[in-house]
Parts: sequence; structure tokens; C-alpha cells
Amino acid sequence: MPILPLLITLVLCFSEGKAQDSLEVARQEIVRYDTDSEVSPMEFSEDRIESLKKDEAFDYTEIEPDEDNWWEKFKRWLSDLWYRFWDWLLPDYAGSPFWSFIVSALPYLIIAGIIVFIIWLFYRLNPGAKILKSQEAPDVFFTEEEEIIKTKDIQKLIQKALENQDYRLAVRYSYLLILKRLSNAHIIEYEFDKTNSDYIAEITSENINQQFKKVTTLYDYIWYGSFSVTQADYQIAQNTFNRLETQIPEALD
Repeated sequence: MPILPLLITLVLCFSEGKAQDSLEVARQEIVRYDTDSEVSPMEFSEDRIESLKKDEAFDYTEIEPDEDNWWEKFKRWLSDLWYRFWDWLLPDYAGSPFWSFIVSALPYLIIAGIIVFIIWLFYRLNPGAKILKSQEAPDVFFTEEEEIIKTKDIQKLIQKALENQDYRLAVRYSYLLILKRLSNAHIIEYEFDKTNSDYIAEITSENINQQFKKVTTLYDYIWYGSFSVTQADYQIAQNTFNRLETQIPEALD
């Protein structure tokens, strides 16, 4: 048997034995057992375990969420519809921070605009809002007829209508002038919502009452009739107006 292989085998066996001895010594130095303390097994209390089971802090059961109500389903459907629309209109909008922000914020802006419009519309159509404002003089709420009687020079309006050959309008102004003079004389109490029959019932003087009826008949016939008024027609009506004016006393203070 060759000597060299035999020597190598002996060296390896010797080295292996030394290594095992060194490992055993290291294990004994690292692992140290406590032989002085008294060790007893842990005991579990059944009552304690049951109480811990009832404690909600230790309840890890996963609760499945309740089924969404109709409102949640509607919002989810509307949201999906909104984003599908933008996916169709701008396929690459998600890649742009700017467009992503616009698409996300736009529904809230639309809702805010609708709310503002409803408030504005309610304010415009709600007559109660006017009550909250400081009221101005009642004259600002005059109707056209009331404004003419209370604030205009009716005689000038008649003259202007005659210059324009608008005899029908001249008859209207002449009748309003009669109402104004009757009101100034305290024969009637003028109110824009009264009818001609109301004024007739207020006039106690028989002569003035009868003449006012004639004037009213002419006025209704000319002003509300669907025909043209000639200068001759106006002159006939004006003569009737003049006869009534001569019977009305001067305005009383």
C-alpha cells in the first residue's frame, strides 16, 4: 500500500476528530441550562379563556358588508357612467394630472352651479323676497294708468296724441283726465283695480252720474273696439267729455 495515501487518510481522520471535539466544547459553552430555578408548566384557566372569547377586542371575525341600498347603487352607476363618458371622449385623460383633476372636480362644479341657479331662480320668482327689502314710495309700483293719472300732465298727452293723429289714444287720455278730476273733487276715490261700474256706483250726483255713464260708454266703445277712430269720431266723444267737465266742481283741498 502506498505510504502517501495512508498518511493523508490519517491526517483527515485526526482533523475530523479534533473538529468534532471543538464543536462539542463550543456547544457546551453556548448552551447553558438553568438547573437552579424551579420550573413548572403553565396552567390555563378555562374561565379566563371564555371571558376572552366574549371580549370584542379579541373578536377577529370578518363581517361581510351589507348589500348596498338603491342610493349607493345609483351613485356607483352614475360614477361609472361619468368616467366611461370621459374614457370615450378623452381616452388618455388618466395619464394627465390636469385632466384627471378636471374630470374629478367637474361633477361638484356642476352641482354647485345647479344649486346657485335654483337659489337665483327662487329669489327671482319669490315675491316674499321683496318684503325683506326696504320699501320705496308706493308710486314706483304704479300701473301705467295710475302713473298717468297721478304723475303726468294729461292735457299735454292729449295734445301730443292729437298731433300724431292718434285719436283713439286721445280718447283714452281724455277719459283718464275725467277720472283724475273726479278724484281731485272727491267725487270718487280712484284706485287702479276698480272698474268703471265701481266709479258709477260712487257718484252720488245724479247729473254727473248720468253724464259719466255716457262718457264711459263712449270710452269703452272707442278704446276697446277693433276699428279706427277718425277725427270726427273723436270730436263727438270730446263734446261729451267737455259737457261732463263743466259739471265737475273745482278740486277740493
